[in-house]
Amino acid sequence: MNNFKVNKDIPMPLYYQLQQTIIEKINSGIFEENEIFPTEQVIIKESGLSRTTVRQAIDNLVNEGYLEKRRGVGTFVTSRKRNYWDLEKLRSFREEVEMRGSVSSTKLLFIEKIDSNEKLEKIFGEDIKKFYKLERLRYRDETPVILVTTYVPMNYAEGLEKYDLSNNSLFDILKKDYGVKIGYAEKEFRSNIVDKNDANYLDIGEGAPIQKVDTITYDEKGIPIEYSISRDRGDISVYKVRLNYKSE
Repeated sequence: MNNFKVNKDIPMPLYYQLQQTIIEKINSGIFEENEIFPTEQVIIKESGLSRTTVRQAIDNLVNEGYLEKRRGVGTFVTSRKRNYWDLEKLRSFREEVEMRGSVSSTKLLFIEKIDSNEKLEKIFGEDIKKFYKLERLRYRDETPVILVTTYVPMNYAEGLEKYDLSNNSLFDILKKDYGVKIGYAEKEFRSNIVDKNDANYLDIGEGAPIQKVDTITYDEKGIPIEYSISRDRGDISVYKVRLNYKSE
């Protein structure tokens, strides 16, 4: 018995309860990667839920990357590597991924010059009028994990469009070629659902969960040098931060 029981006496939707139960079993290793998953009939019998509810939960987990349907064979638990981010230190994507033994790669989707707007003025001030806008897709071991839009003031990095931003770190370019001394960053995290366009790039279903991360990077003098908006796949992105306790 796999214990797919849910609590019908609480206001939480039944399909969502079932989803969370299955995710917990996958994360804990009860259902192992590439293992065939129980059939709808088994789950219906053990949970007492309707076929519609069970199917909705399974379809959602397929869209989120936890399960995979193989035609003529069945449903399987997917092989999913977690993308861990240590928030104690500011590192580039390449540094963070490769320090954990994986292979990173980036695809530059486009780079263009744009005028400032209200959002950018709030971050960089009214004196900076022109920006580079970059759209990049990040891969870990050939799996797309992050879609990121980045804004860099043109007066800090004139000629940035000449660089190979698919094979070179933006941080490395700013440090080595433009003399930027990177100091720190502020990050803001929000859960969201992916839209159709981003879902196509990230190879996930439309409406799947993502983590939206807004980052402002500053130099050593506290001047903002870069602003990015990343959409991280919710099924494989995990964030870790160390919090030291201080008694009053």
